[in-house]
Amino acid sequence: MSNKSPIVCHLTCKVIDFFGDIGVAWRIAKQLKVDFNIEVHLLVDDLVTTKRLITSIDLSLQKQTINGINICHCDFSEDSTSLPPPPDFVFNLFNIDLPHSYKTLIKRKKSKYIAIEYLSAEPWVDNFHLKPSIDPQSGLIKTFFYPGFTNQTGGLIREKGLFLRREAFDQSRRKKLIQSLGGDPNLYSISLFYYPIQKIEVFLDVIDHIKKPAQFFIPQYLFDLLKLKNNYQFIHIIPYPFLNHDDFDNLLWSCDLNFVRGEDSWTRAIWAGKPFIWQPYIQENNIHLIKLKAFLKRYCEACDQDLSEILIKMHDDWSNNKFNEVLWRDFFKQQARLEAFVLKQSHHYFKEASFVESLVDYCYET
Repeated sequence: MSNKSPIVCHLTCKVIDFFGDIGVAWRIAKQLKVDFNIEVHLLVDDLVTTKRLITSIDLSLQKQTINGINICHCDFSEDSTSLPPPPDFVFNLFNIDLPHSYKTLIKRKKSKYIAIEYLSAEPWVDNFHLKPSIDPQSGLIKTFFYPGFTNQTGGLIREKGLFLRREAFDQSRRKKLIQSLGGDPNLYSISLFYYPIQKIEVFLDVIDHIKKPAQFFIPQYLFDLLKLKNNYQFIHIIPYPFLNHDDFDNLLWSCDLNFVRGEDSWTRAIWAGKPFIWQPYIQENNIHLIKLKAFLKRYCEACDQDLSEILIKMHDDWSNNKFNEVLWRDFFKQQARLEAFVLKQSHHYFKEASFVESLVDYCYET
């Protein structure tokens, strides 16, 4: 790659749902810059939300550079003139609508236009990865680039040093992290990151009723929405402040069970190598459950049947707001086997090329 011309790219991100979109964008931007020395211009429409994740952002500036990444505050509406001229590569995160004038410039300059899509384990993804599509308005050709779980996709988002960083996170660091959040390192620890539609109070009652000593780490803004009783006998609830990417990884690595949602935290839970329950982004007509079923089918292929059945049932119950005491007792009894399986799976995916590595290789090849 050292003999190739340097890559300059736009990475467009529309902040739609909490921090999921900008979280993925910031991870990709950092990996492009740090791991591959790509010149990145992150075009984002919401600096206020972005500042929660990138705290050094100056809200008064339309353009600024942070950690070597150029951040530009843009408006993606059709009549917008705020987008800078496109470089040789444009990465459109989650295939958002871009102004026609901007797409016309991409076509005129003959920039490579790549639509980065959502992560899915559905079989059709393999066939759509790297497929072209013509924009009916501008005639611009875009290429779909899918993250995924096979070598027929772009792979999973993962920075180069993640495995070594996780291996270096020992018990002393775990103890320090748990204590810094006000927890007890000796207690069974659960991180709860979920959609507000979840009946968390009912779930907590179930865990307390089965007499499982545990502490739950819940984001502060989700904790504030809860109506908790004050007489739990066996569980402790610990709200935590907003965490940056590295600190969130540390929390996942510190817990015995992680509840995650959407895309970014889902991927991080896979890399954490700890048992997890994933809730897809909720869609009308339960379309998200198709995505969940496809992932579990693929993820549990190498799992013993009894353990696979527990994992599938746990995910199904969680996504349908069901809380079965018997199932939870079985889940906790299988903790050691679950830990061994998910750790093995994380090592399996570590062997594959990362998403950004695949993206950069593709850019150099075209």
